[in-house]
Amino acid sequence: MYLNRLRVQEFRNILPTTLEFSPHRNYLFGDNAQGKTNLIEAIYLLCLAKSYRTNEDGALAPFDKSGFLIEGDFSSAENIQRHVGIMYDEAGGKQIKVDGKKLQQYSKLVGLFPIIILSANDHEITAGPPAMRRRFFNVLLSQSSSRYLDDLKHYEKVLKQRNKMLAVSVSGDKSTQAQMEIWDAQLVEVGARIIAARAAIVNDINPFLSEFYRRISSEKWTLRVSYRPNAAIDGIEDIKEGFFRLLKRSASRERMQGKTLVGPHRDEFIFYISDYNLRRFGSRGEHKSALVSLKAAEAHVLQQRRQTLPILLLDDLYAELDQERSHNVLNLFDPGSQVFVTGTSLDYAGMKNSSGLASDQTIFKVQAGGISRVEYE
Repeated sequence: MYLNRLRVQEFRNILPTTLEFSPHRNYLFGDNAQGKTNLIEAIYLLCLAKSYRTNEDGALAPFDKSGFLIEGDFSSAENIQRHVGIMYDEAGGKQIKVDGKKLQQYSKLVGLFPIIILSANDHEITAGPPAMRRRFFNVLLSQSSSRYLDDLKHYEKVLKQRNKMLAVSVSGDKSTQAQMEIWDAQLVEVGARIIAARAAIVNDINPFLSEFYRRISSEKWTLRVSYRPNAAIDGIEDIKEGFFRLLKRSASRERMQGKTLVGPHRDEFIFYISDYNLRRFGSRGEHKSALVSLKAAEAHVLQQRRQTLPILLLDDLYAELDQERSHNVLNLFDPGSQVFVTGTSLDYAGMKNSSGLASDQTIFKVQAGGISRVEYE
């Protein structure tokens, strides 16, 4: 799938506009704080029903407006046409329509138009807390499988109810034991499937990580990610058994603290360059190379699982990378992918002078929220 046309109205600082894109490379150039990242965010929202920068839909409207509208036309390699519209206003909330039909569940949009983003915020995946790594793998798996997304939503509901029961037990109420056993059974059942899915995706992604890291760095070291769940991952039944034992073992501590202490919501993923922990010992350059490798690996795994090329959003690609390394990064992705790349006015001048731009690529200038197409000379 690729995005043919985008209509944006009242979204952050972007002026009302309708844009047509190349199915291959699209460049957005402009100075900082002009609206490049906002446009990238709008495309991401259109594909995944939520922003990667905020959980508050109201924050996406301009400060003096009460809502926004984004519409997009997509095409597949088989020339199948799809239309998506997302509208938000304070009174009615958010509404999503696909081909004119309203979605009752926003999650049904996830996976229809696979998308990957590389942005400054992603530094937290390799350098931040475990929750950021869990989020990365949750988004990848949710786009790969609707079953995983359903399991994740179910798990979160069960976890919330179980924590409520534990909070009651802190107060000394012992009447919740029978209900706790019901929640335990559900938590183990759905949690085991989540753990198994995460283990499988890590096995799929590691060969790509190693290959891509060697290609974009000058080092011969390898990059890999190690999945560290609470329970063993030798098979679904073993996972269930191990998970259940952990719940029993931690029961007294959970009753004292009033929250669930084991399960997929506490999982960790550790990135290693050769044998050392990237988060603890990696340099800034190693984090950048690892993150780029991870995004490229994500694209290839998603393509394998969905049998379609994901849309790529590379926000501020040239920051901390020279033009040669940036070109090497783009070559990690399938040449048939639709790519959106943002850069500064200096990046544009440098690429133009070095003939890094071609006539078959679409180039836009972004200034004060206005977006205009630039004819390449």
